[in-house]
Amino acid sequence: MADWIGTLLHDAEALCATIEHSNNGMRVIGALLVAGDVLVWRALHHRLRAAFPRAPRAALLLPAIPYALLCLPMLALALGGADTGQWMQHALPLPYMAAVMAFHFFVWVWGGVLLLALLPRLLHARMQGDKPVCVQRRALLARGALAMPAVIVTSAVAGGLASRQAPVVRRVQLPVRGDYAALRGLCIAQFSDVHIGSYLERERLEEVADCVNSLRPDIAVCTGDLIDHKFEQIEHGRILLRAVKPRVGTFMCMGNHEYIAAQGDEAAMRASIEECGARLLVDESIKLPVAGRHIWLGGTDFPGTPQSALGNRPTTRESMDRVLAGVRDDGAPRIVLAHHPRTFFEARERQIDLMLSGHTHGGQISLGRIDDHELTPNLPFEFYHKGLYEHAGRKLYVNSGIGSWLPVRINCPPEVTLIELV
Repeated sequence: MADWIGTLLHDAEALCATIEHSNNGMRVIGALLVAGDVLVWRALHHRLRAAFPRAPRAALLLPAIPYALLCLPMLALALGGADTGQWMQHALPLPYMAAVMAFHFFVWVWGGVLLLALLPRLLHARMQGDKPVCVQRRALLARGALAMPAVIVTSAVAGGLASRQAPVVRRVQLPVRGDYAALRGLCIAQFSDVHIGSYLERERLEEVADCVNSLRPDIAVCTGDLIDHKFEQIEHGRILLRAVKPRVGTFMCMGNHEYIAAQGDEAAMRASIEECGARLLVDESIKLPVAGRHIWLGGTDFPGTPQSALGNRPTTRESMDRVLAGVRDDGAPRIVLAHHPRTFFEARERQIDLMLSGHTHGGQISLGRIDDHELTPNLPFEFYHKGLYEHAGRKLYVNSGIGSWLPVRINCPPEVTLIELV
């Protein structure tokens, strides 16, 4: 069952990636977003009129001006498709685009709340029948109903500011065997999902590099999605990777967005990453000498699907076979980089000690954790969302990432992870 669900979700991700690079697909998405914006505005305006029945109509229309300005990029997307979307990301000011996406977070959340409340309201109206309506009572209830969008707007603003804060450092310990005691104190700094080009300016790359370097790591690893959607963004990736200064070296595995940006030219993408100063591990492992001993460090490829923007590559099982083909069970720590944490379903049955992943961004919104279940928007779709997991002695750490799908983070700040061998 888990394999079937994993395959279904992976195919859905590949389909989404294909749509993101289709002009017609993005036009449809833009049209749906504009329709949602219009419906949510109608609901908001209706509540304002009910809450303030004596207010002049022109005063109640004033919020329509900023609302429309924040909706314009979605209208442009509906008319122009993916090409227009990419143009807007480069031509329009970053604060404005970040505000647009944070605003749409509010629209989607409140739209969802309205949909969930629709059926109970219809049932209530049917039960009320033709009872007389008290205008004062209706206005009071309408004003109370405005508390919900106010809370969501406040959360969206706070989440937008939080998404731009400096990365926090999370620490993980990995025990080593006694005969590898010389490795104790070895530090690995992990960063992930930078998404260069998506609501992230060059100054923040320096902030990430400074955070990593302040930890004085022996090894630095990037677990994929360094860039967002265009090959040219690797130029800024070079700035970040070269600014990171670990003692031994920097290593990276491929994420789905590296393949999205490559647009089929995977060899050029891989060569560009290696030119940035990182050793790229794609379905392979290396024996890395450290402190007179060694560790095994591997990296899986991101699985693909035929006829999608992500391409057709080995399955997760085949990737793990290749990664571990040359790894000996000699007592040295075995660490595997895998962009998607779902890979751990396969890896946890193998002879590894630790898998480092990203991809989920920690859900970007976290309401806490119950056992292994992080209460995030990813909860219905993934099992491994954020933080540390363990299965039969095998460990997985899922980094919450640096960048964003939407420029909103609530209780899930950008993150750099420090793994210390003890």
